[in-house]
This record gives sequence, structure tokens and C-alpha cells, in this order.
Amino acid sequence: MRRELGLRGQVDAEAVARALGLSIERRPLLVLEEMRVGDYIMVADRLEPWWQRWVVAHAIGHCILHPGNHFWMRRHTDLARAFEREAEDFAYGLLVDPAEEAEEGLSNSWEVAKHFGVPLEVLRQRELRDTP
Repeated sequence: MRRELGLRGQVDAEAVARALGLSIERRPLLVLEEMRVGDYIMVADRLEPWWQRWVVAHAIGHCILHPGNHFWMRRHTDLARAFEREAEDFAYGLLVDPAEEAEEGLSNSWEVAKHFGVPLEVLRQRELRDTP
């Protein structure tokens, strides 16, 4: 999706959401980081800007990859863990471009996080997950 839209650097996830017909609202969510209801993505207003960008991209992933009632699915199926992983992978693909990372000569996680405006913790978790 990133290449299809010609995106580089720090992606405006909210602009992508709006282009898909989704609205973003910041709410005082105490437990969740994001929640989707219909065409609305609610983002916890307590999050730092880079985390808000990440959870919006994550929610877009759910909208595209997992349409339907997530509350019902969480309660009645074992798909929640797989769905979360897929939404995380989608968010990474939307917000971080390995080809651009190589072009820019970014070699450290903190450089990648800063360049693409994503949480360093997400990159570190991904590195741990992908390490054999």
C-alpha cells in the first residue's frame, strides 16, 4: 500500500485513513489504545504522537484485513491473536519501508524509528520476533 500511494518518510496515517473513508477521533480510552466502531477509529488521547500514528495504521490494517464485528470474533473465536499480528504487520508495512531504510543508510533501530516516526519499542519487538 505504501508504494501504491507513493509514500515516503513519515506517513500521515490519518490522511490514509481519511482517503479510505475512515474518521479518526481522540478519546479518553483508559485501557485500549484504539477501537473501531463502523467507520470511526477511536485513538487513546493519552498516547504520544508516534504511538497514535502506529495505532491508526494498526486500525487501518484491521479495517482492510478483518472487516466485521471484532467484539463478536474476540468472544467467539480464537482469531484475536492472529488478527493482532496481521494488523501489526500491516502497520509496519504502511509506516516503514525496508527499501527506503536501505537507501537512507539507516542501520540502527533508533534511526529507523526516528526517520519513519514510529515507536522504537515496535521495532525492537519485531527484531526479537524475527530473530531465529
